[in-house]
Amino acid sequence: MANHGNPAIDAGMFREIVVGFQELLAKNEQLLNDLNVYPVPDSDTGSNSLRTLTAGIEHSSAQSSDLAESSQALAAGAAKSAMGNSGVILAQYLQGLAQALAQTATPNQCSPQEWHQALQLAADVARQAVLTPAEGTMLTVADAAAKVESHSDFKTYYEQIQIAVRVAVVDTQNLLPELASAEVVDAGALALSFFHDSVALILGLSVDPLVVKPRNSTLVEYSGPAFELMFSLTGPTSLRTEIESKISTLGNSIAISGTEPNFNFHIHTDQPQLVIETCEAISEMTNIRISELGH
Repeated sequence: MANHGNPAIDAGMFREIVVGFQELLAKNEQLLNDLNVYPVPDSDTGSNSLRTLTAGIEHSSAQSSDLAESSQALAAGAAKSAMGNSGVILAQYLQGLAQALAQTATPNQCSPQEWHQALQLAADVARQAVLTPAEGTMLTVADAAAKVESHSDFKTYYEQIQIAVRVAVVDTQNLLPELASAEVVDAGALALSFFHDSVALILGLSVDPLVVKPRNSTLVEYSGPAFELMFSLTGPTSLRTEIESKISTLGNSIAISGTEPNFNFHIHTDQPQLVIETCEAISEMTNIRISELGH
């Protein structure tokens, strides 16, 4: 049900936004996979983003009329089941939104100004999830949306967000050499833009699909770490900080989703067993998953 003039987003609308986002990810899953070249050309950004969001939706209640409760359940479910680098960052973006929506002045409703604050916190939390953030990624689009000044009219506000987000997606190919070489926009950036497409649609705006060029036929060379390792830990925030420090020299693309006490780690590494041994010396690990990269 689209919104034609409502000055606030409530729990029902938020659910519609999230479900619409899921539908756009599902519709464009193969496109996103085909575009995926950074940080690893493993053609899974679309699938990982969709699975992460779907897990969040399944964890939340469709009947809840509490905006904070709904958004927090969505974020918790997404963080717990986050897949890949894109999934972890997306989960933390949702976590930032949830944290802000829990602090709205009017219970169960979010005004344009409060949504602006939520987008700012979402961008900040997503960036904090990554040990070495890169521009030309999902984080760039998050920042672009967050920088748009709010307007009392949600539709006017989102017209400006749509412009900023689409410019940011197109510009990603100028910010990373890997994208320039493959002549594509960043898959994660495009994935996050679908979230804002869904908001715009629910607000009653017309949204034309952003036309992007498919990846050229040139084989994208990959020379990074051989494995992706994901695992979960339970403990205080100090444990997250200690683990992040311990593994920082054992790989790259380190990203962390979740909030205290449940954290989920992602790392690309040539030494998955060493990472596991290092972490197990500090705390019990669960949900350990290892997959090969660049295949």
